[in-house]
Amino acid sequence: MFTLQVYGYGGVSIVVEVSTDKIHRSVAKIREVIRDYGGKMADSGSVTFKFRRVRVVNIKATNADKDQLLSIALDAGAEDVIEPPTYEDDTEEDSSERYYKIVGSSENYSSILSKLREEGIDFEPDNGSELLPNTTVEVDDEAMDLNKQLMSKLLELDDVDAVYTDQK
Repeated sequence: MFTLQVYGYGGVSIVVEVSTDKIHRSVAKIREVIRDYGGKMADSGSVTFKFRRVRVVNIKATNADKDQLLSIALDAGAEDVIEPPTYEDDTEEDSSERYYKIVGSSENYSSILSKLREEGIDFEPDNGSELLPNTTVEVDDEAMDLNKQLMSKLLELDDVDAVYTDQK
């Protein structure tokens, strides 16, 4: 696995995680998408410092009460609970696919899972770790839409495992 670093619209940083045995082919496809959708390749190390790797438990927003979740998570040693983003043009279907993210370290990850099980809260199976931005960048609606398109196209590529951004 390796990462590529990208600048999106409005000064947004994007990290693309890739798994492949054909590195040159994958990089060429990713570069093509980035070029076609207005992104710009960044130098190694110029974007990743804006993110931190954490363990995350995803809980469907429709399955949890925010206050209860916050109490349980912090009780179990979680660092944070991130609310799912909402957008003006969200449909009912979009809303049903939103997740709370309980952020923890590798050391307290199993105690967070145990506490959630104890409390009977359904969570998504472990998907490993994620990159979360240290700070977020707010952009206008046009830049947000263009960045969404870019990230969506990157995720459609077979070798791309994940795409992370610091866009608010």
